[in-house]
Amino acid sequence: MFKTLPKTLFRAATLALLTACPAQAQNDLGIIGAVFHLGSSDHKQEGGYAGVSVDVKITDYHGLQLDLQYEERSTGGVGRLGGFLYMTPREGQKYGLSMMVADKNDVSATYGQFGAAGIFAIGERTNLALRVAVGVSADNDMDWVTAGAGLHWQAGDATRFYAHYDITEFDEESFGAIAQEVTFGLRTRLGDGPASLFAEASRDWLNGRDASTADTTLRAGVSFRLGRTGNNQPLFHLSDPMRQILRRGHF
Repeated sequence: MFKTLPKTLFRAATLALLTACPAQAQNDLGIIGAVFHLGSSDHKQEGGYAGVSVDVKITDYHGLQLDLQYEERSTGGVGRLGGFLYMTPREGQKYGLSMMVADKNDVSATYGQFGAAGIFAIGERTNLALRVAVGVSADNDMDWVTAGAGLHWQAGDATRFYAHYDITEFDEESFGAIAQEVTFGLRTRLGDGPASLFAEASRDWLNGRDASTADTTLRAGVSFRLGRTGNNQPLFHLSDPMRQILRRGHF
């Protein structure tokens, strides 16, 4: 079954939830909304994870999404800081630049990536997400190119289904592989409050010179939404191509 989160994660989660979006901060900083996630996984190397996404209005047509995530692992936790500087030229469209910096505890592993991302309404209740990025590790000079897509379908007022696919090429003298990951999930709101339950299943694998067999991971948890997200569309997805590389112990 899902592993229990340590007390420290619960304390950090509570603090983030209580401070993510106070009214004064909304007025002073332009914060229009925040979403906090707390969950756990059935994977033998994964424990609990927590994250918060904050959406900031810069102008009537520009915004900034900031993401802070932490995943607990038996081989050392991974922390991530992400950002999406986007524009909203019209209803149903938001796109812009993306960045991510991550660090793994208990080992020298700092890496990051820079790219572009967009979310486009393709129906009254459906949004298509696209993303591309290039990344590099500061510790072993490994670099990569990654691309991904996602689909969000609002099945009803309270329930949303989503799917993500990411593919990444690693082509180094010491390591070469095509990493792929597919995720399917759903989120359903509890009554009329800010809380929602979510569950998702991911399957990832490596093809090529350093191939690895496919691995399936189940995750579940609770999220809290305060305010709204930019252009009233789903949040940008913070992808991490190094995630399965580190989990498999390649670096």
